Amino acid sequence: MENPLIAAMIQFAILGTAGEVVSKLITKKKISIFKVIYSMFVWAILGVLIKFAFTGFNGFVKELISHNYLPSGRIYQAFFKSLFTNVFFGPWLIIIHRFLDNISKLKLPTDGLKGAMLTLLWFWIPAHTVTFSLSTDWQITLAAIWSFVLGLILGIFTNLKKEKGDENV
Repeated sequence: MENPLIAAMIQFAILGTAGEVVSKLITKKKISIFKVIYSMFVWAILGVLIKFAFTGFNGFVKELISHNYLPSGRIYQAFFKSLFTNVFFGPWLIIIHRFLDNISKLKLPTDGLKGAMLTLLWFWIPAHTVTFSLSTDWQITLAAIWSFVLGLILGIFTNLKKEKGDENV
């Protein structure tokens, strides 16, 4: 697609929402068509923000490397783009996502926020290290796929916790 922002919107709207739907199906939670449509809208907005962040942090890391503040090399560059994107931008994206998901309540739910932030360490930094090792043409696509994968993982994890009888799900 010629416009990278529209491409990001479409990819995240489809794959991010699909991850949420699959997670709800796995955990046997109710799904409404209104929620799916609204979720697509939210993911489209997030897709644009993510595209901006990927572009900005790409330049940020390149500039740090050009000043010899970071080691050069493809894997180092991919790791540091992932690290900085997830440390500086990731928490804000999680907060924005939660706010948009709950905008009708005009509040930010804090339940599970710590766990969401921890996904930046155990999932997103390694996942985006792989993402940033690809050409820029494929980075947003893979990031959208990762959103689907995380929804799947979290759905399975939640279901396993329920089966074990954990009340804190």
